[in-house]
Amino acid sequence: MHMFKEWLLALPLLVSMACSAAQVPTGIPTGGLVLWLDAADASTMTLDAQNRIQRWSDKSGKSNDANVVDSTLRPQRVESALNGRSVVRFSGDSAFVGKTIRSAKGPVTVLIVSRRLPDQAGATPWQRLFSSRPKSADNDNVLPNFAISLEQTNAYEPTVSVLELYDVPIGPYAVGRNVIGNSDNFRGDIAEVLVYDRAFSSLAERQRAFQYLADKWSVAIPAQADTWPRVGPLGSLPRQTNTHLPVSDQSNAGRWVLDNTLSDDFNGTTLDPKRWHVNDATGTDSLGRKPALFRPENATLGNGNLNIVFRKETLPQKYVELGFKDYSSAMVRTIERGFYGYYEARAKPMNSAGSSAFWLAWTGMADNATEIDIFEIGGKTKNAAFDRLYNMNAHVWATPQSTEHVANGSTWVSPWRLANTFHVYGFDWQPDTLRWYVDGVLVRESKNTHFFFPMQIVFDSEAMWDWFGVVDDADLPSTFRVDYVKVWQHSR
Repeated sequence: MHMFKEWLLALPLLVSMACSAAQVPTGIPTGGLVLWLDAADASTMTLDAQNRIQRWSDKSGKSNDANVVDSTLRPQRVESALNGRSVVRFSGDSAFVGKTIRSAKGPVTVLIVSRRLPDQAGATPWQRLFSSRPKSADNDNVLPNFAISLEQTNAYEPTVSVLELYDVPIGPYAVGRNVIGNSDNFRGDIAEVLVYDRAFSSLAERQRAFQYLADKWSVAIPAQADTWPRVGPLGSLPRQTNTHLPVSDQSNAGRWVLDNTLSDDFNGTTLDPKRWHVNDATGTDSLGRKPALFRPENATLGNGNLNIVFRKETLPQKYVELGFKDYSSAMVRTIERGFYGYYEARAKPMNSAGSSAFWLAWTGMADNATEIDIFEIGGKTKNAAFDRLYNMNAHVWATPQSTEHVANGSTWVSPWRLANTFHVYGFDWQPDTLRWYVDGVLVRESKNTHFFFPMQIVFDSEAMWDWFGVVDDADLPSTFRVDYVKVWQHSR
């Protein structure tokens, strides 16, 4: 499960612009670049006699230059410090501030390369690498203010970090300090700052930005570089003219063939037992997530939908003794396993804090446990912002070589409450790539690093108290409705 945070620990910025061809290294995305601070470029720095920086000029072409805060405590330019290139060294005293980059709200993407040497360690935590504080009355960890901060006080290796937000202004900004006040100033080295006034448009573009910084500064590309999440609304939706094709591919560029074994329109009166297994609290079945017990009577067909109900009820004592009490829900999963292909469901999450989930799991192989969460949604939570979070994830729980848990998750923030109505949710599972869709629009793309075995399709609701909060009994019973599930494979 991936927890949403309104601000993130990361490093400075990438912006949008039109740079001259001579300035732009091969591969770096330039569209929307609004701030570019490059410590390797001596021509961008105005220095005093002690090699201390008075001004750090913006290379984006937008003239969003960074000026020193305290003329007596200026950061220094240190030559040949990182991969043969110069860095800006911050002592924890003075830093840089800049003007407002954008007053209107919108997306922002920030990337920073930084490090801290052992002799720079021991500073106070929560030092800001980059911050934006158009609302001076609020702390910069409250939107629309935002900050990229370091929690640790110890030394760390050169690192590339990223912050991606939507619906925020940009600036006035600061590098190496809070926008207002002189506390939490950074102690360490910053090599490069990129700020974009937009989100990256694809996984390939995101990887280009990380690769540029990694090659230049000889730093490792972080794992998040292999995942692209949409930031902001869906934009134009594809028009569905053929219900026999994925909403995202109405022209059938993928040459899709429907898998009738795994697909179901739920138009009958009972679930087909040759197609679906309903967890019934016996044998080796999962009993549910405490305190809610999976009970088969909570999974029914009606009005052309699969209906999974989360309800309040008194449970048998034998389950109470196991930790299940007062609540029940249901899980259904396919008998057969699906493999590479396009998975699509039209669904409406339940309007309560009981989860609504569409996922793939259970390879049936010993010592091999993987899971892909197409979505996990809390339709009505104590935090209204959570009601709009489309949570996606991919888990490795165990392999023959390791039992280390590996998770690769992110969220898309919907402009609407997800429990309000039906939407079409899609997932394209291929040998090299995993792609998530909402109403036919791509919202997440990630490299496929572990998911190479067939899995069952699962719909369920669980008590995720630690994530979505404890359900309000007044919202019960609540129902997660699935109009259909369809699976396609590429024709050969």
